[in-house]
Amino acid sequence: MVAALVPGAEALVGAYRDELDPTARRGLGPHLTLVYPFVEPAAVTHATVEALRAAVAPTAPFRCTFGALRWFGSRVLWLAPDPVAPFREIADRIRRHVPGLAPEERELVPHLTVGLRRAAPLAALRAAEEALAPRLPLTVRIDRVQLMVRTETWDVGAEVLLRG
Repeated sequence: MVAALVPGAEALVGAYRDELDPTARRGLGPHLTLVYPFVEPAAVTHATVEALRAAVAPTAPFRCTFGALRWFGSRVLWLAPDPVAPFREIADRIRRHVPGLAPEERELVPHLTVGLRRAAPLAALRAAEEALAPRLPLTVRIDRVQLMVRTETWDVGAEVLLRG
């Protein structure tokens, strides 16, 4: 998976994600998924990382504000980033420039997951929403993306900078 990790959101959502999002318990911090699936970990080569670097480098670092909480139905509580265009641009560039990736089957909805209904009762998600809403907005700088590799946990396999 290629993601934009958002360590600046940890203080805001970390405790909620620990309880409400199983990926947090497997070591994946606050993030926006950009390309999933990516290349299988065993198939990642130096050339794969260089193609990823070349695809991402033209995008300039940017500020992103999480100003609202949203829902996918009643299944997923998430923070909405603004702007979304740079995240979509990065994902599109990766899909076009990294060999072997399938085209996106649906429109990417950039989001930072707070919690999942399959991991916690709806009441816990609603309580998180109520507690987080008054603490928004949160503004962070996005200046890199990470190739995340999953084994027992999620680990950063490579990190590539946005250069613009």
